[in-house]
Amino acid sequence: MKSKRYVDFIQLFSTGTSIFLNTILIILIITKSPKHLGSYKYLMIYISIYELVYTILDVLISPVHFSHGSIFLVIISTIDNRLTTNKQVLLYLDSIWCGFFGAFMGVFALQFIYRYYVVSGSIKIKSFNDYRIVFWMSIPVITGMIWGIVVHLLIGPTKQINDAIKNILLSEFDTHIDDIIYIGPYVYQKQLDGSMKVNTYSLIAMIVMLLIIFISISFIVFSAVKCFLQLNVFLQVNKSLSQDYSSFQMQLFYALIVQTLIPLILMHLPCLTLFMCTVLDIDLGHSSVILTLTVAIFPALDPLPVMLIIKDYRCALSNIVTTRVTKFSKSNS
Repeated sequence: MKSKRYVDFIQLFSTGTSIFLNTILIILIITKSPKHLGSYKYLMIYISIYELVYTILDVLISPVHFSHGSIFLVIISTIDNRLTTNKQVLLYLDSIWCGFFGAFMGVFALQFIYRYYVVSGSIKIKSFNDYRIVFWMSIPVITGMIWGIVVHLLIGPTKQINDAIKNILLSEFDTHIDDIIYIGPYVYQKQLDGSMKVNTYSLIAMIVMLLIIFISISFIVFSAVKCFLQLNVFLQVNKSLSQDYSSFQMQLFYALIVQTLIPLILMHLPCLTLFMCTVLDIDLGHSSVILTLTVAIFPALDPLPVMLIIKDYRCALSNIVTTRVTKFSKSNS
């Protein structure tokens, strides 16, 4: 119960920080973006809105990750939930929350694809400046829907999982199985004769989710390497461009690198670790709550690289803070 209070506090704090920072970032993008940012500003606003919706849903339903052997669950309490106590509604919301996780896999890849098209001078960059941008923005929606539908249809609550975790929940968490809903795989199901049987549905679901994660990481790594190799070439070939524009391209690249490290550390790696431990039947127990904390913290940290690295936004923030401090000092005087 003490740990749950810590988790709740971190989720609330992260949500407040995420709402504050993403709102400021959206305002900065709309009012302070340089003209040569182009359609990338719409993509940035799109991502910030995604993070706002995700972080609000996260704090409302307060999902907690739980790992026990070959069982890996996303659990939501039904007795003290901030949004509703209706189990069927919470089950759908659990699936939607998982879908957001899958959508972020598409978001991360999309950012690097755009940057690669810019620095490589690809003609495909024009597809971000007309009606075809709808296709690009639909990629996170598609990956999110695939993830959410798969988990809802293939790895929802079952009697086998109830029997496997009810005693653990009661002894370690003082929680009754009837007071929660959950979604997650149970890979190796124990039979009455003591043998183990591989759950085909769980295996298929995990393969699909791992495939989405690996595709996302592959696009990120491929595009990042290509961006790095092409960036100097791009700046050399386009020497006639203003120094401000060249500097801005470097700022975007560095911001994107940091924005990639954040989800890799806070989302990709913890999720992959839990998935692999589930497949290998390794019991993580209370350590699995780490993923609950990292996915809550992620949207609070993600806006910072753009706000602090891109000069136009950094200067605007500095001016606002300086003005506020000056007014506060004068009023006190």
